[in-house]
Amino acid sequence: MKSKFIIRLFTVLTVFSLCVGAASAQTVLTIDSAVQMAFDNNISIERSALTLQGLERAKDHAWNSFLPTVSVGGGFQLLNDSAATSSPYDYALYGNASIGFNISPALIAAIKTAGLQYETGELSFDDALRTIELSVRQSFYGLLYEQAYIEQQERSLETARLQYEQNRRQYEAGRISELDVLSAQVSYEQKKPELENAKTTFMNDMDTFKILIGLDVREQVELDGSLDDFLEVGEITLNQEELNPPSIALLEKQLETARSTLTATRLYSYGPSLSVSWGYQPTATNYDDFKEWKDNGSLSIGLSVPLDCYLPWSSAADSIADAKDTVTDLELQLKDEKLNVGSNISSYLRQINVSRSSIDTCVANVNLAQKSYDLAQEAYNRGARDFLSVLDASDTLFESEVSLLAEIYNLSVSILNLENTSGIPFGTFIAK
Repeated sequence: MKSKFIIRLFTVLTVFSLCVGAASAQTVLTIDSAVQMAFDNNISIERSALTLQGLERAKDHAWNSFLPTVSVGGGFQLLNDSAATSSPYDYALYGNASIGFNISPALIAAIKTAGLQYETGELSFDDALRTIELSVRQSFYGLLYEQAYIEQQERSLETARLQYEQNRRQYEAGRISELDVLSAQVSYEQKKPELENAKTTFMNDMDTFKILIGLDVREQVELDGSLDDFLEVGEITLNQEELNPPSIALLEKQLETARSTLTATRLYSYGPSLSVSWGYQPTATNYDDFKEWKDNGSLSIGLSVPLDCYLPWSSAADSIADAKDTVTDLELQLKDEKLNVGSNISSYLRQINVSRSSIDTCVANVNLAQKSYDLAQEAYNRGARDFLSVLDASDTLFESEVSLLAEIYNLSVSILNLENTSGIPFGTFIAK
């Protein structure tokens, strides 16, 4: 009996230790490992890869339009009334085999179009990867911002608690009024729901981040990174030769594909088509007990030139007009995108310069606010200032720290947008 109890106790303790170990295990993510995890697990990337796979298959097999059509078969023929048809036989057996070619100049253009469509798919896939990477990096730095904000809230709450405890002791000693105690308590209690709201927002955003990178939301995650990397960002200059805006590259390839499609449509509509077919059909009848087999097959060569395309209301003419409209529309999109990309790059550069300047100002404000708070606390302890002065100084310090943190995050967003728009690898401008 004792041995059974010991075995059960050991089993329970083992399971408990395993559960505790699993619960305490955390996945540590850097910005690069988070991006790689998204590349490996994100569903939208898997769908884009599947689309690209289909385009690659179409490109590799585009030449099969030149393959001949081949068929084999056989049959049995029974005449309803052989006398009426003056046929010397009542039934016949036959086999057939045929091969045919259909050759058109449009097939060459179609092969080129298939190759261009695959190249367009590659650019679309790369753009999908960059879009996911941008989202992961923005979410990662956003979570770092929220983490730092929570830490500031916790420090502010702890400072308010300590101040409340200190005021309560001084009141009990008869050194300060009850009003100072109540003011400290109100300040302390007001900070609690703010901290809880910040934690709730962080947990919700963390779940969204986990889904983005394909991680189970129950997984415990620790972020290995800091927004301080952006504090050392210097003057950013762009070399025009290194710029490769993905949106422009994609539109240029789409335009090239549309022009190739237009050429293929014209060749299909106006070009001649050569068809060659040959059939072998051995046939035998019961007239001679199937002893003599005759070949009823034939060779056929035909050349056809479509004429309906010259009618402005024909489907062929409409297809050509639609292809032209697609080319024109992409030309307009490309022209507009070049203007937008240039404007966006200039705007992001201005935002970065403004953020860098604002960060310098915020750092100075934090230092001044910290000094002001220390002096107010010291004066209050000597009885030279009232407690409201301490509260004001504490609030000013907290607001200055939050402003600095927010400005660093704004700088990170502007840099990420600049890198994404200009086609520069992510992380190029971050100090390592």
